[in-house]
Amino acid sequence: MYRVSEFKDYFLNTVGGKRNSYNTYNSYLSRIDVAIGGLDEAIARDGLDAVINWGQTTAAGPFLTYPSHARSVLKRYLQFAVEVRTPPDETQTELDDPIAEAEMAEGVVFKLEREMQAAVRKQLNALEQGLVEADGGQEITVATGRIDILAKDRDGKLVVIELKAGACPPGALEQTLGYAEALSEERGEPVRAYLIAAEFSDRIRAAAKRVTGLQLRSYEFSLRFAALP
Repeated sequence: MYRVSEFKDYFLNTVGGKRNSYNTYNSYLSRIDVAIGGLDEAIARDGLDAVINWGQTTAAGPFLTYPSHARSVLKRYLQFAVEVRTPPDETQTELDDPIAEAEMAEGVVFKLEREMQAAVRKQLNALEQGLVEADGGQEITVATGRIDILAKDRDGKLVVIELKAGACPPGALEQTLGYAEALSEERGEPVRAYLIAAEFSDRIRAAAKRVTGLQLRSYEFSLRFAALP
């Protein structure tokens, strides 16, 4: 296991990272924790150096698909483990610059969401049969922000699609509804929406059930292997 609440407090209040960045870190950490068979247990059993070496050589979990990002997240957690067990007046060795890593995490989110958008655009019919692009392949701007994907269903009705890399962050539900409502006012017609993320909290799931015209969808990565000539 890893210390979810303690790391969250450390990342947001000590490092000064943003909440969206934390959501990305937490998504990676949950998969790293599974891959290593318990992150805190491995640190206590094998030591920091052994866990760092494992992160450099393993191809398990997120280290297979996004190794550099997974290693950066692991290093940040190990830095957290060092700082919370070492008194502030003792000399500490920084594994990485915290501000740079927070900025890196935001870049990871942006890159992943761009990749998601390209993938979803190619598979709109898998999301809903008959769904097609209605934005010419480009994000459009409404009064409340930029819509990731605007589509039309088989009946010609507009559908807003909002994408989130990793766990769905707080506020994403309201953000998606804001896009749909703004577009509905602009076009003078009803608009429904999809919010897509890797996972949703129970609170977001419950809130979505009370909203008409909004559906949640989760995604997962898959790999395809091809023989080399």
